[in-house]
Amino acid sequence: MAEFYADMRDIRFNLFDFLNVGALTQAERFKDLDVEVMNDVLDMAYTQAAEVLFPVNASGDQEGVKLVDGTPRLPKGFKEAYKIFSESGWNGLSIPAEEGGQGFPRTLHIAAQELFTAANVNFMFTPGLTHGALGLVMEYGTADQKALYFERMLNGEWSGTMCLTEPAAGTAVPDLKSTASPIEGKPGFYKIKGQKIFISSGDQDITDNIVHMVLARVDGDPEDHRGVSLFIVPKMKVDARGKILGRNDVTCVGIEHKLGIHGSATCSLAFGDDGDCEGWLLGGQGEGLRIMFRMMNEARIAVGLQGVAQSGLAYEWSVRYAKERIQGSRLADSRKANPERVAIIEHPDVKRMLMHMRAITQGGRAMMLYGAYCMDQAETTSDEKEEKRYMHQVEILTPIIKAWCSDEGFKACELGVQVHGGYGYIREYGVEQLLRDVKIASIYEGTNGVQAMDLLGRKISRGGGVMMMTMLNEVNKLTNGPAKDGPFKAEIEALGKARDTLAATAMGFGQTMMKGDVDYPAFHAASFLQMFGDTIVAWLLIRQALIAAKLYDKRLQSKQVDPVDEHIGQFLVDDDEARYLHGKIATARYFVHNILPRVKARGAGIKSGDRSALDMVF
Repeated sequence: MAEFYADMRDIRFNLFDFLNVGALTQAERFKDLDVEVMNDVLDMAYTQAAEVLFPVNASGDQEGVKLVDGTPRLPKGFKEAYKIFSESGWNGLSIPAEEGGQGFPRTLHIAAQELFTAANVNFMFTPGLTHGALGLVMEYGTADQKALYFERMLNGEWSGTMCLTEPAAGTAVPDLKSTASPIEGKPGFYKIKGQKIFISSGDQDITDNIVHMVLARVDGDPEDHRGVSLFIVPKMKVDARGKILGRNDVTCVGIEHKLGIHGSATCSLAFGDDGDCEGWLLGGQGEGLRIMFRMMNEARIAVGLQGVAQSGLAYEWSVRYAKERIQGSRLADSRKANPERVAIIEHPDVKRMLMHMRAITQGGRAMMLYGAYCMDQAETTSDEKEEKRYMHQVEILTPIIKAWCSDEGFKACELGVQVHGGYGYIREYGVEQLLRDVKIASIYEGTNGVQAMDLLGRKISRGGGVMMMTMLNEVNKLTNGPAKDGPFKAEIEALGKARDTLAATAMGFGQTMMKGDVDYPAFHAASFLQMFGDTIVAWLLIRQALIAAKLYDKRLQSKQVDPVDEHIGQFLVDDDEARYLHGKIATARYFVHNILPRVKARGAGIKSGDRSALDMVF
């Protein structure tokens, strides 16, 4: 049976050495926090991930969800784990203290979420969606709505969901058919009728009530996005004090049997089949999509996080397996009469796969945490220009984090199976579950093709390209700064070329669209997003390598080790911190020289003007 591992040093490096999250304590909102407390939170998160969530991961995958008397029954141990999880305060880790939460930065929340998601992504659907629903109630709810729902969701007594997708309205949410009819004598309350499908954790047996955030159209409202409103629709009716009165005519009519995430209840829900489903309008009438996008954007970052978390665990398992699995001899010794048999980690091709997994995981983690850090900075700065600078980056990064991290995370898990060989294909070693579980991440919360269109069609073109220029200006600070003549000169030059290719491609798309051709840019939107993701990750990893190099040199000096000493290899074996820093530098170089060149190749393909696929008659 596999064990749980996580690269806590890299998580801490991102938070404290790179992003300096401790400096956020200077803001009024985080004034009562310090780095020691943040580290304690990380330690607690790791412990609960390893001791509470991971032990019911494989068994949950094997047992799956069962529909019993109309209610999905989650795997054994999930209810007990959710009780511990909620009592520990994780649902409200980044909820402001004045609202009843723990009051920690969003960046720390995302770091903790990575640990929980790596340990048991199936379990995390319930608290993850509850956290998103909590945010909507906190930001848009009336005083009465907050009083009824907020604390009960925060403490885990009730959970939350997001109900958008319908049989005839998937990505095109405004095409929904669900309706809302005003209830006479109850202002703000509506009779809800409709069906929602693919609802993650849409029904389960681990909380007393489930608070659904449901999109529907009020009778007579426009048949487009302007007519979509958002409603709080609990599974159970309650009185003003929260006492459960009975069913609210919300029924689970089926659960999906899926490739992966077997321990998560993916439900089809019917609202108002008997005409007795009540919903409470959240926010203004016709503002449903605008409000829901707050939760959707948070969910998209959480989906990118799934890619990072799963690939991270796949890497940890793979590198340990490769150190233990004895197979063959070194290539250089292959012609000897009796060559020494070695662990497969000594084979160049295995090192290639492991390094690729490491680069993807550390790059995705850097981008994900940087995006969360930009949110924290935007929310705490008093400088309006700085707030815009950070929010422009958040807008650009959200679809990239979702799509790049989920696509690359799947590929990293695939390499994990390959490193394990035949054992990777069987259940015992765990990596095949990671591969199955992570695949959904590129599909839900808006497919990665939709993310690419969002990036190209909305984020890049809006405001004359101001968001893209803001992001690239951050890259320019490195490519044009003093570091360009230092030890990472070659890597920074490569980054500059990738940035130029990215900018030229965006400009070319603009010219093409001005001529009335929107199909060609749309055809290449996914490639463009990947180009953007590769460039941002390279930028972040080089910046991290610059910091790691300084720390590594200090480490050598403090230990009085000559960097060219013949015993440096043994020093790295014996010194965990030096080995980590040395690896951090190597990872950045690997990404720049082996993965970043994809930007040039994709740019060349786009520039070719080839329309063969568009002209193809299928």
